[in-house]
Amino acid sequence: MRTGAHTGGLAPRLLPDPGSIWCGSAEQGLCPGLRLPSEPAGPAAGNGFLPLLRDHFSGSAGTISWLPQTIQQTLKRTLQYYEHQVIGYRDAERNFHSISNRWSYADHSSKEEVEDVSGILQCTANMLGLKFEEIQERFGEEFFTVCFDENERVLRAVGGTLQDFFNGFDALLEHIRTSFGKQATLESPSFLCRELPDSALMLHYFHPHHTVGFAMLGMIKAAAKKIYRLDVAVERVAAEKLGSDASTPGNCSCLTFLIKERENTNVPKNLPQGSSHVPADLRISISTFCRAFPFHLMFDPHMSVLQLGEGLRKQLRCDTHKMLQFQDCFEIVSPRVQAAFDRVLLRLSTPFVIRTKPEACGTENKDKVMEVKGQMIHVPESNSILFLGSPCVDKLDELMGRGLHLSDIPIHDATRDVILVGEQAKAQDGLKKRMDKLKATLERTHQALEEEKKKTVDLLYSIFPGDVAQLLWQGQQVQARKFDDVTMLFSDIVGFTAICAQCTPMQVISMLNELYTRFDHQCGFLDIYKMRIGIHSGSVLAGVVGVRMPRYCLFGNNVTLASKFESGSHPRRINVSPTTYQLLKREESFTFIPRSREELPDNFPKEIPGICYFLEVRTGPKQPKPSLSSSRIKKVSYNIGTMFLRETSL
Repeated sequence: MRTGAHTGGLAPRLLPDPGSIWCGSAEQGLCPGLRLPSEPAGPAAGNGFLPLLRDHFSGSAGTISWLPQTIQQTLKRTLQYYEHQVIGYRDAERNFHSISNRWSYADHSSKEEVEDVSGILQCTANMLGLKFEEIQERFGEEFFTVCFDENERVLRAVGGTLQDFFNGFDALLEHIRTSFGKQATLESPSFLCRELPDSALMLHYFHPHHTVGFAMLGMIKAAAKKIYRLDVAVERVAAEKLGSDASTPGNCSCLTFLIKERENTNVPKNLPQGSSHVPADLRISISTFCRAFPFHLMFDPHMSVLQLGEGLRKQLRCDTHKMLQFQDCFEIVSPRVQAAFDRVLLRLSTPFVIRTKPEACGTENKDKVMEVKGQMIHVPESNSILFLGSPCVDKLDELMGRGLHLSDIPIHDATRDVILVGEQAKAQDGLKKRMDKLKATLERTHQALEEEKKKTVDLLYSIFPGDVAQLLWQGQQVQARKFDDVTMLFSDIVGFTAICAQCTPMQVISMLNELYTRFDHQCGFLDIYKMRIGIHSGSVLAGVVGVRMPRYCLFGNNVTLASKFESGSHPRRINVSPTTYQLLKREESFTFIPRSREELPDNFPKEIPGICYFLEVRTGPKQPKPSLSSSRIKKVSYNIGTMFLRETSL
């Protein structure tokens, strides 16, 4: 197997390059103890695995920086492990604290800081008489423990076996990259863990971060022990011993570890039952496989497409027996790696998104291309790679626009549910929009109805007394009632017949409308037209007459008398009866011109003393003062057609 340059290593002084611990590229792998600049420093500040990964990809400049407290914590735990060996431990501890203070208060180059870590471990190993590899392995175990203590629940959920644990790291890293809008590059770290025929595991760590590679032996043992209760032996495999292996391409830095499980009788092993290892027993034809997995493809080390699912074949619109090249038909969207066999092998644990090329689909519209998300699987029997995926579509229009149907998607594929749920949501959105539109229409109608209702109520209150209008609005019957003191006013336009003869009907209507509109508001008289007015006060009986067109009518002899006083008036004069005179005579703003008794109507009661008067408004600079009588009089006025009613109660 061919591998790249030798990095990391287990030699006593073989540590990361300058700057690999304290700062480095955002694509340099798993570095525990990273934090954002805004986070507080200290042993409890971001030492866990998730803060590590989060900060690893959150930097705007793509750089990372280690927390000195994390390294100090790991080193301190490593030294405390050997505390029982007192000889030399105190010197190593003093050396550790001295270097820790130097980290806190001095600025040194990255090379010096890296040498500090290696120097502490080497010094401790020499003082305790231990091998450097042993204490380096302990450093790796404590390094993993720092992460595990903070994020035990997440780490236990990565994989069901040790092999799945390491293979699941790529998917976890890819998810974190995607959440921060980043993608894997050619130099991004990657794990590949394969099972050997003797049940041992071969772990390849591509593009390793130097510090992680330095502590990898101990980290593997700690992960196996803490998560899966396994006692494993880990051996670093040199590059020259690997030989040629398709899963470990050349021209790539790689660390390889052989993991063997020691016998443990306490943990039962689950052996597969009835599984076959003979390829001839797997009796499934190519056509059946292509129908069962319509969005799959297989390609060999030369990137020649060996097999294509029915769904992808429909999208590419190619002949069944036509040989295709992967790079001619597809492009890799994520991770951002070269479309080469050896590069894909580095990312077998990473979700892949491939996209069909427009020219391969026979269209120039980029909207017609389709993205497929899935998994790359190495098939050692044929030294090929199998891609199993599902189309990245969530709308029925997108599916139909690419010449596909729901039947082209396997029944077990969740993409079907995504599309149907999307269509259901679309229908619900359309229904919601229609309901919102209908609601807005109803609100406008309700508002218009309320406005018309207000107009109706205002009209009722302008025609009828308040209590009568309220009863009419509620649909209740209005009982007639007697009013003891009511002042009634009748008016007449002198020469109205002559005016009508000289004017058009519209002019007459306009004249009356303007006249009575002003009369309603001012309750006075107009100088423009010759009007005669008669006013009389007395008791009347009032009630509502009619149902469909109700009218508020007054009954009694006093109503007739009020009309007679209007008839007995002169143009531009107001004729006031004796009873009204008694109510207004104390008003200083009025002037009364007496008339004779003979000017009273013929049916005026003889038992009521007094004469009628012409009422005039007193003019002059002196403003009228409110009299006692006016303050003692309660006046309620209603406009009843062309008649003005004033209810007066002393």
